[in-house]
Amino acid sequence: MKSNILFSVFLILFLNSFGQKFLKPYIGINFTKRILVSDYENRKDSLDNADKVGFMPNAGVLFLYEKKPGREFFWGIAYNQIGFERERLNYKFQDTVHPDLGQIHDLSQAAQKNGYFTYHFNYLEFPIGYNFQVTPREQMHNFTGWFNIGITPQFLINQNMAIFLQGFTMKGENKFKFKNTGYNAAKMNLTLQSGGRVDVNVRSKFWVTSDFLFKINMMNAAENTLEKLRFWYVCFNLGLRYEIGDFR
Repeated sequence: MKSNILFSVFLILFLNSFGQKFLKPYIGINFTKRILVSDYENRKDSLDNADKVGFMPNAGVLFLYEKKPGREFFWGIAYNQIGFERERLNYKFQDTVHPDLGQIHDLSQAAQKNGYFTYHFNYLEFPIGYNFQVTPREQMHNFTGWFNIGITPQFLINQNMAIFLQGFTMKGENKFKFKNTGYNAAKMNLTLQSGGRVDVNVRSKFWVTSDFLFKINMMNAAENTLEKLRFWYVCFNLGLRYEIGDFR
């Protein structure tokens, strides 16, 4: 505990030695794809066809520190949701949709019975990294462009799965949400990231920003007895960048 407090104090003192300081709140969307590893080739092939890109939200606040012109160190805190969608088409009588729902007892043949499963993994994140300005300094009064590299520790908040049934109902409903996803999610992970950012100056000390980031898990994010999952995803973020101090 003491070591954590000392480290935090040291980090704050270190960051305060930097010159310009900026605050950057943002919101965005993740386009998420899973990487599935399994010893069962038939299952892997089937899920590769069934699993689709997930569209998930994220939001956070970054603190930016610029000691030298065009070089920023950053850290922050964020909420991030990643996951994917899985389709199962043409259910038959007595097929099982989910363990908590049991078997299908609908005998109707009027429409094809399909199930759409959206897997959500929700994280608290602490991004850390470095930004390098790639546009000329003389253009700063209009816009700036940045290249980004970083690493993000992730801590699992929870996981859940939403199910939408098409062409039939169970228990009188066609929409469900369960905590049981069928996967054991890792409590912690690390994500590598790289990408770019563009800031457009709207007035003194105030910019509108947009990010394009690529991120990938360094470790397995979830697994069961049949397969293991990691995620890679592309993020599009919009935010504000405001100068909160210059102590050079």
